[in-house]
Amino acid sequence: MTNSLILFGAGASFGSGEVVPKAPPIAGRLLAALSRLYPNAWGELSKESQSSLSEDFEAGMVAIGDRHPHALPPLERSMASFFFNFRPGVNNLYRELAQRMKKYSWSGALVTLNYERLLELSLLEEGLSPYSGTQPAKDDHPVELCLPHGCCHIFCESVRGTAAGISFSGQHVTTRGPVRVISDYAEFTRRIQEDAFPPVMSYFNSTKSTTSCANFIEEQRARYNEMVAGADVIAIVGVRVRPHDGHLWDALATTSGKLVYCSGASGAKEFEDWVDQVREDHPNIVLRKYFQEGFTEICEVVGLG
Repeated sequence: MTNSLILFGAGASFGSGEVVPKAPPIAGRLLAALSRLYPNAWGELSKESQSSLSEDFEAGMVAIGDRHPHALPPLERSMASFFFNFRPGVNNLYRELAQRMKKYSWSGALVTLNYERLLELSLLEEGLSPYSGTQPAKDDHPVELCLPHGCCHIFCESVRGTAAGISFSGQHVTTRGPVRVISDYAEFTRRIQEDAFPPVMSYFNSTKSTTSCANFIEEQRARYNEMVAGADVIAIVGVRVRPHDGHLWDALATTSGKLVYCSGASGAKEFEDWVDQVREDHPNIVLRKYFQEGFTEICEVVGLG
């Protein structure tokens, strides 16, 4: 069996099928959802900030960080709360993928750039044991799940402070220490509302900087580089090519493994342009399909069908 890796982005979750309450929005639709649910946070941003976010969410977040750096941590906490609530339905593609992984005793690994928990919850629902970092000693079906951008329900345990008592710049404050995964809704909500520090999530901007437990993010990105370098086949699903994300694309540019890219027409064109610049001498396959349309081919190429 090939040493396979699957990398998921926002397009994969958006197109993964049945999600409760509905599919998480991609960047272009994120501001509207956040403003509606958190009118005292995202809804109170200036018209200039909202316009910037609507045009380019990542660039808009950079601008907010430059003008109002103390606004980033509370915005990040509410964003984490938003992403925590998505759950995969029975007919979600991540669930079907997990079923196949169990059926074929798959030995590959997964990477997700998404802040929501759809992939992790799907693995758990199907009896698999996802881990990030050190593999558990006694698990029947361990699956490595790499999180280069963190996730909405991971918290840093080294520093605590009340949201009402501490204000700090998201651009210039970084904590380090042990992390803790919190899946209980009541406990998660309490931490989001009472703790000044956001979960271990990189900011949704072009720098992908991180306030809480930057060491965890550093370790996950180092592990990502190792897995990409050692993989024979890497499927990339729903990830737009953004060369400024060097922590992702630099490793993909130099790996000798085959890249199988699955996205819509515009994403595929961006990928092909990127390949022409940095990877034309390496094996690449482009599926001009969204996740659902290309699901069977993706499974076949990584050894799951």
